[in-house]
Amino acid sequence: MGEPTQHKRPTGRRMTKERAEFRRLAQSTEIGTVTRGQLAVLARNLMAIGMVTTAEYALLEAIITTAKADAFDKGGRPIVYKSNRQLGYDINKSPGRVSRILSRLYDLGLVTMQDSANFKRYPIRDGEGDIADACGIDLRVLIARHHELDQLVRQKREEIRVRDSAARRFRDALRAARYALASSTERGEAILGRIGSRVEKIAAFIGSARYAPAQVLRKATMLLEWLADRLRNVNRIPQASDIDANMTCTDVENDMHIQITTPRPFEARNCSGLPT
Repeated sequence: MGEPTQHKRPTGRRMTKERAEFRRLAQSTEIGTVTRGQLAVLARNLMAIGMVTTAEYALLEAIITTAKADAFDKGGRPIVYKSNRQLGYDINKSPGRVSRILSRLYDLGLVTMQDSANFKRYPIRDGEGDIADACGIDLRVLIARHHELDQLVRQKREEIRVRDSAARRFRDALRAARYALASSTERGEAILGRIGSRVEKIAAFIGSARYAPAQVLRKATMLLEWLADRLRNVNRIPQASDIDANMTCTDVENDMHIQITTPRPFEARNCSGLPT
């Protein structure tokens, strides 16, 4: 029998395809196009649209503000070499928690790591004592992706605005439908029960309007407004914004529509059969 083979536990940072691509992007980034203040605003906006959590934002903001402003000038090196313990002091988190949040930021492509041989973070100084390079948390990938992420923020904000507008209209329609049910005196109990059941089914299907898609909210709002109009005996005139190719109007009859045409539509015709 041969000697038992001992498999050593792999050491080093877990490297994925995405992380490797982010590192290559960071190494090819031109410094001097984005300032530290712009990155700080971007980090806050990413939290506002929900791309990062408050803890992830706190760590990212601490990393950005730790780097010197001139490190973002042309020829600079925006690399932060604070340890996890020091960063933990800044955001009131344990070093282990900081390590996990840092891995999450790495996976999102907001930072990369420029590692030393022993995975320590420290500055590399030239002969005059100035910092020429550093091993640590690299912010160059955030500079490279600034335009992309800024466009993402604008798109998400527009989606949130549209969804919030649809949610407000849905809540108004739901409140109006329930009020119409409570104040209706011209309908029987059976009809009110059926309409009320439909209203509550729609409300249960939507759940929290804050998280429902805008298209679903608009269709639910149309149904609620139609039910409320039935309770008020209102013949609703469809609006152009209410027309949906995927929906069938409930008031359409089954008779075929016959279009009458004439080659000379503006000539006088015999209209003696019409009431005068």
